Amino acid sequence: MSSLIRTFSLLLVVLLLTVPVWAQPRVELTQSTRRESGGSAGSSMHFHYLFENERFTTPIQEVDFDQNGKGKFRFKRKDGEEIVNDLAVSPSVVNQLLSLLDAAAFLSSTEEYQHKKDFSHLGTTTFTFSRGGKDRTVRLNYTDNANISRLLELFRGIITQETRMFDLDTIRANDPLSTPAQLRQLEGELRSKYIADPQRFVPVLQEIKLDEGLPLIARNHADRLLQMIKKGK
Repeated sequence: MSSLIRTFSLLLVVLLLTVPVWAQPRVELTQSTRRESGGSAGSSMHFHYLFENERFTTPIQEVDFDQNGKGKFRFKRKDGEEIVNDLAVSPSVVNQLLSLLDAAAFLSSTEEYQHKKDFSHLGTTTFTFSRGGKDRTVRLNYTDNANISRLLELFRGIITQETRMFDLDTIRANDPLSTPAQLRQLEGELRSKYIADPQRFVPVLQEIKLDEGLPLIARNHADRLLQMIKKGK
């Protein structure tokens, strides 16, 4: 009987030592273990921009992303459903935003940035930035601070380009004959510098250029826009 008990005990030990990894308890990453693995919580950054104006055809426009440019783009048109898409802001644009925030000393400044006159009919912008455990939120409808004005202009450029990208994708899938009209709008936005990152459109324009299911005028226009972006016009 004693030998049987010893044999059973040995088998039990072997079984315990060979429990598969997926069956073992999951260990949550603490702040200290993230730092040890190379991710520093103190160096993380976050950008959040929200524009609201009930009088506009698009009363809600919002972008939210981290230091890597990864996040979400949300907007809602009047009488339409809310749209939420993945967002990838280029390193170039993220660096421009950071330069403007640093120039304005945004996190340490106490300036409200709101102009002394109320321009609420233009809509209200709420902007939040966090870095290294510090964060600050400002709410305004117009500013004469050059750095903050340029910052908000860049965010509007991100929204314009992501809205145009959404519309291009939707039109190509549901109404291909309207693609030329979308490209004309895109050209106007590019020429007016309303797009934060023109390179964002290179892949989709290359697709349109080669898509024989689209009107020839659209394919030729896409080629011209690619040349315009390449030349930096």
